[in-house]
Amino acid sequence: METIIISGDSKSNAKLILELAKKLNFSAKKISAQEAEEMGIYYSVKEGLNSGLLLEEEKANFLSSLDKG
Repeated sequence: METIIISGDSKSNAKLILELAKKLNFSAKKISAQEAEEMGIYYSVKEGLNSGLLLEEEKANFLSSLDKG
């Protein structure tokens, strides 16, 4: 699987890109700014775990702090 993230300001161009992706049999979805931020956090935590820069306990503490906020 390949993932492509495209960001832009034009709603009409975004619609065109989504239509093209679907015609090419890609799975495409428009996401909110909050969903994009959450994805960024997820991948940052995942990379930290994979690289050893973030310990499981630190991950748990961080995720717990998000629940409280």
